[in-house]
Amino acid sequence: MSLRNIFSSSNGELSAVIIIRYALFLLLLIGLTFFYLSPGFRGLNHEKGLEQAQIAREIARGNGFQSKMIRPLSLRQSLEHSDNVSLTGFHDTYHAPLNPLLNSIALNFSKDNFEWDRKETVYPLDRVIAGVSIMFLLFSIGMTYLLITEIFDSKIGTVTALLMLLCEMLWQFSQSGLPQMLMLFLFTCASYFLFKALQSQINGRKPLLWLILCAGCFGLLALAHWLAIWPFVGLLIFTALYFKPRGVATILMLLTFLMIVSPWAIRNIKITGTPLGSGYYSVLGGMSVGEEYIFRSYESPEQNIFGNGFYTKIINTSINQLNGLYAFLGSIAVAPLFFLSLLHPFKRRVIADFRWCILAMWIFAVMGMALFGLPGQTYDANQLHMLFIPLMTAYGLAFLSILWGRLGFSSNMPLIINGHLIIAIFLSSMPMILGLIPGIRYSFRNKDLSTQALQISYIRDEVDPAGIVVSDDPSHVAWYADRSSLWLPATPQQMLEIQHLTAQNGQPLSGVLLTRKSSNESLLKMVYGQDRDWAPLIAGHTIAFAGLREKQAKQWTQAGEIMINSMKNMDFTRLNSAIVARGFFYFEDPGE
Repeated sequence: MSLRNIFSSSNGELSAVIIIRYALFLLLLIGLTFFYLSPGFRGLNHEKGLEQAQIAREIARGNGFQSKMIRPLSLRQSLEHSDNVSLTGFHDTYHAPLNPLLNSIALNFSKDNFEWDRKETVYPLDRVIAGVSIMFLLFSIGMTYLLITEIFDSKIGTVTALLMLLCEMLWQFSQSGLPQMLMLFLFTCASYFLFKALQSQINGRKPLLWLILCAGCFGLLALAHWLAIWPFVGLLIFTALYFKPRGVATILMLLTFLMIVSPWAIRNIKITGTPLGSGYYSVLGGMSVGEEYIFRSYESPEQNIFGNGFYTKIINTSINQLNGLYAFLGSIAVAPLFFLSLLHPFKRRVIADFRWCILAMWIFAVMGMALFGLPGQTYDANQLHMLFIPLMTAYGLAFLSILWGRLGFSSNMPLIINGHLIIAIFLSSMPMILGLIPGIRYSFRNKDLSTQALQISYIRDEVDPAGIVVSDDPSHVAWYADRSSLWLPATPQQMLEIQHLTAQNGQPLSGVLLTRKSSNESLLKMVYGQDRDWAPLIAGHTIAFAGLREKQAKQWTQAGEIMINSMKNMDFTRLNSAIVARGFFYFEDPGE
């Protein structure tokens, strides 16, 4: 498609109106990119995004796929398959590799030591990571325009691209550090190749090349997030039923997919014994007590695969997905209309057939999300609905255009002819507008305020690089403080077991860091929840903190210290005053 075709009207002449529209679109794109990278950016906003960012930094340093954020269960899994496990050079097997690998390339253009000089309140490398995500978002918008124009026409392609640009959820994901924008780009590319394969099949040409390219994109998609295997299963089933000779294309696609993911799967088997590595246990979090508790436990959870309430959780997660479908699809008003478009007999066979493939992939994606869970709802790391936003939006727009045309408006006014598109854009852009206006005011008013990330970065001044910090928020410690951090184990006894192990390997635990994440828990959850074994420490430091803030200082501080000292075999009882002054509690060994 040439530039002349893009900027031409229906009679082939260059159109000034169309050129102005695309210029305004470009200005809007540049403006939003600037805002979400500069005044509106407050740092990466998702814990798993921070984890992938610090892995990318280790790759950029030449350390390979190592992680400074250590899950107790991942440590146990690695120790069962290897005697040479280092906590300061821990091999990550939880995250898929593609997103950290691509981010590491961008990080290589930054400073050699990657240290935060603290001259600004936002870690500069946060902007690098977010910039890569925004780049893939913009690539996705461009690829969406090409795909939707191929399926329908340039008008629907342009409006779909505009709705993606105005989608608040996509911009928020671009600031998370998660691989969702990379996944969106790869899925859009896979959809383009799949559509070309359907065209070839219908027109009597061989579709195998397009299908292999599609499978290759899905292989890369799985290397960005293992949950992408689920929509690929839906695609394989559709391919087996649709393309002839039956089964041949499916086998070739599966072989292509396995060829791409196998090297990483073999690497995980060598380290952990399973092709998915620690990610294998993620499904247990969706089935039973939750992923956080599963990975904080130093004991194997296999006996709890089907814990109490398993079937209820699966049903509830599925129902929640359907109830919140509008939000999961980015609050784009026309996207849910895709399901109504399934009832419309499109004249072009390729358009009619393609929607059933979309539906098959979406159904299996819903099944995968139901099994693995969506504890973070719309902005969860397992959120796959957003992959279908471009395609479902385009079909919804096409269906709405058909209904609007049947209303029989006789006016030639553009506002009436395109009234349905204007309404769709207005309704879909409201979440961004409502969030953007106060966001601009907040960003300029609070641009110099200290952030939690900045305060946590000072931990690196108190902890030796060979030390290991036990924390309730290890992802922040690993990324911003650049120190190895063990997730607070499920019980103090498990921490003691790990402490003995690390001491023998010459990698002692430096102390226990408690942040607002644990202090903000309710008293009921603290005493009766999953952290009940840590209740004296969590409640004690909260009470002592009130004393340190000069609220009945003597009585409150003493009461908190008594609770902390009541924990049996708790070696870390001395407070680091430098860290406490920054709003966190860091308990060290008083004997050192």
